[in-house]
Amino acid sequence: MRLDAYTRKMKDNGIVISTEGGLAQVKVSCFQACDECSAHSFCVGPSKTKGQLLVKNPLNASPGDKVQIEVPEQNYTRALIIIFGSLLTAALAGMGVGYLFSGLIPLSIQQSSILGFFLGIGLITLGLFRYFQTINQKKMYPKIIDVSKKGD
Repeated sequence: MRLDAYTRKMKDNGIVISTEGGLAQVKVSCFQACDECSAHSFCVGPSKTKGQLLVKNPLNASPGDKVQIEVPEQNYTRALIIIFGSLLTAALAGMGVGYLFSGLIPLSIQQSSILGFFLGIGLITLGLFRYFQTINQKKMYPKIIDVSKKGD
């Protein structure tokens, strides 16, 4: 994959293997090791077959078409910041709330702080899970941006 310096999106060429609904399975020509690729989580196949991505197909490419795909690198970075920032904030807030409510519940300050910590982490994890389920389809998926040659 090549990183476009202006848009912070990685672009790569590939061939459409199959399509289903609004998604396509594309075999890409990797320019870097698959373990280092930011789209590694979208690899498909029995054992994450090297170089096959599940991508959005807004141009209705067909099997055999040569396509260019775009991976939103900046969105991955933003998602990591949201995840770790939210978890840290929830952990600290949960501990603080547990400390403040320690007089109202029959637990020691340490026990109520630990309880608040785990409740904060649990609640934010559920919230993040629901959040990323909705935006994953919209912003995180790689997508086909050009069909350069129609297949047979």
